[in-house]
Parts: sequence; C-alpha cells; structure tokens
Amino acid sequence: MTKILKNYSILYVEDEPIIQQNIREYLESYFDKVYVASDGKEALVLYYAHCPDVMLLDINLPYVSGLEVAKQIRQENASIKIIMLTAYTDTEKLLAATELKLTKYLVKPIEPKLFKETMLYLSKELLANPVDFVYVALNCTWHKKEEVLYVDKVPVDLSEKEHRLFKLLLEHKGSTVGYEDIMLAVWEDAFDKEISLDSIKNQVLHLRKKLPENCINTVYGQGYILN
Repeated sequence: MTKILKNYSILYVEDEPIIQQNIREYLESYFDKVYVASDGKEALVLYYAHCPDVMLLDINLPYVSGLEVAKQIRQENASIKIIMLTAYTDTEKLLAATELKLTKYLVKPIEPKLFKETMLYLSKELLANPVDFVYVALNCTWHKKEEVLYVDKVPVDLSEKEHRLFKLLLEHKGSTVGYEDIMLAVWEDAFDKEISLDSIKNQVLHLRKKLPENCINTVYGQGYILN
C-alpha cells in the first residue's frame, strides 16, 4: 500500500538536526522526493519552489511557526496533505491545528510503529483523495489528471507546442531545461527539420504571456527554468 508514496513528494520541516536526520532517512524510504527545511521561512521558500504533495512539519519552528506555515499554505492549497509534529499538548495550539484540515497530528517523540501506521494512513488518504493540482504560482495551478493550466481559477488555452513546453518545464521545475531538450520535446514530430533557437525563444515568449509574471526565467546560453 505505501508504495503509492513513491509517486509523491514531501517537504519535511524540523529544526532539531538529529531528529531531522533520523526522520529524513525514514521518509526517503517512502517518498521519491524529500525536501528538508530547518525553519518556517525556509519551509515557505521550498514549498513555492517545489510544490510538494505532502508536508510534515513541527509546530514549533524558528522565524515562522509550523501553524503559520500550514495556515498560509492551506489558504491557497486545499489538497496538500499536512501532518503536524509537536512535543506540545497545549489545548490552544491543538485547536488551531484542527482548523487547518490536517491529515494527522503526531506528538513527539514518534515511535517507529506509529510512524509506519501514519505512512499507511497517508497512503490510503492519497488513494481516496489524490493531490490533483500542482501549484505553479500563487494564482496559477496545473491539474495533473486533466492536464489543464489555470490562472486565477480560469482555464488557459494552450497550443499543442505550448502544452508540451509547459509540461517539460514543470517536470523539471526549479532546474534548467536546455535548448536541445526543448527541441526534442516540443517538436517531437519534426525529426527531419532543423529547429532554430529563435523558434524556441518565440515559443517561450508565447507561453510567458499566458503565465504570471516571472514564472519562466532565461538561463543565458543554456535554456529556461520554471521558478
């Protein structure tokens, strides 16, 4: 059952180094991609950079609390699964957390058996309620099943080449996609044609106009990156 987690990514936020390392090793045996942050500010930066499907965060974090991180993300992302970790039993904190539609609430230290049970529970949740949306920017989402781009909750009409280009950049979000890779993916049916650099730039220009500002950055001499 937990094999389904290999299709998802997780952002783990913990400020205690030893605990962070131990839990990270557990998570890497379940998830394909594990991103790790040590405080609330870093957590938000990594969230917007990688758009994880699941969050596992401590309630007591430096700079920005785990509750505030979860609250900010939940306001714009209704489908992300959030598991909260805490050593506290403070009633007020518990009540605030329940309003965030948490998948699970765990009290530290976590026993291995309870951790495995939580991963199983999370697997069942993802099977029953898959994470369908990828958050590209604050007002921009991609529906994974429908393969439809939304800006301000309105579907965006993409041409076939724009669709291929966007999917390629999204698959490598946060990393530079080279010109040659773009040529092969976007013009996949043009085996006998030479695609110019100007053609690539023109295609990127058209796509940029349909996305929020600064979503796609140019890496000069190399290619493009979806922030």
